Amino acid sequence: MDENRNITKCFADVETSREHKGCFHSVGEALTVVILGALRGLKNACQISQRAASEHVRDLLVKSFGIGKVPCRYWLLCLLKIVEPKSLNCCLARWTQSLLLEGMTISFDALDCVKTHKQKTGSKLPLSRIMFGCLLDC
Repeated sequence: MDENRNITKCFADVETSREHKGCFHSVGEALTVVILGALRGLKNACQISQRAASEHVRDLLVKSFGIGKVPCRYWLLCLLKIVEPKSLNCCLARWTQSLLLEGMTISFDALDCVKTHKQKTGSKLPLSRIMFGCLLDC
């Protein structure tokens, strides 16, 4: 369970362009919900909030990620608007790096990664790819 909360911790300190007082949701939790939804193949905030509001996913978010209250579409959009892009990129990089074991490589395009690996090392061994779609198998 602590490993799953790592994503929420990585986005907890994302910088925003203004304060969001009066909001019951944290930016880090909203980003976690959006990223998990996007990894699941959902295309927009409406789909993500509808899926996150379902009983099964809500229970999963509470148990696995410690997210007790899921933001509606409106609050997701409001919170996403105030996120600083550079800060978000840094948090994404930190989260991605936390997923890797030492010596592993993430490859979104396996062919390029294999070519690069072969050029650098002269090796003919295939590289493993990490698939993110299995994070939220609902």
